[in-house]
Amino acid sequence: MKHLPKHLRPRWRYLAVRIDLPAGETVGRRAFQRELWYAGQNLLGDPGSADAVLSVVRFSVSPGGGSAVVKARRGEEGPARAALACVDTVEGTPVGLSVGGIGGTIRATAENHL
Repeated sequence: MKHLPKHLRPRWRYLAVRIDLPAGETVGRRAFQRELWYAGQNLLGDPGSADAVLSVVRFSVSPGGGSAVVKARRGEEGPARAALACVDTVEGTPVGLSVGGIGGTIRATAENHL
């Protein structure tokens, strides 16, 4: 199967997310991804969450906090931020999420906003 030409490929934006956790608590990447999908589906519905295509690209958490880079389709940054705002617990652990910035590449997003 041939690749799509560059002008037909989907464009992505990357959201730098800071994760605040209670002292001594951690969360896993899969659990965070699952909660992000559920929040997107509950807030945006099936068509909206399919348009946003929310996925965790990078994830680093230590006890007390961490960071993540979330991929979303270009033009869907607003719904992606809204879905992130709906995540309040991950596997019963309360979390606070804040978007530090949005970038066009993973590297630039991590360097400039995390």
